Amino acid sequence: MLRVSDETRKRVLRIGREEFGGASADETVRRLVDEHWQTAAVAAVHRYRTSDPQGWADYLAGADELANADAPISDEWSRPAK
Repeated sequence: MLRVSDETRKRVLRIGREEFGGASADETVRRLVDEHWQTAAVAAVHRYRTSDPQGWADYLAGADELANADAPISDEWSRPAK
């Protein structure tokens, strides 16, 4: 159980009603926590990109290399025998 003030409970219920289509307090808090996590993740990536430009460039190069990897969908071992 989570104890909150009456004012906070009313605010959570209002957000659930007005912004999340009538979501319960539990669902509203879950969504708000998820939004907070996403915001924190984006901020962390931004900090990394600005504090270590070379590291960011290396990360992007590695991601491009993986994205452009070419491999057959199956190999000869998975082909049925003739």
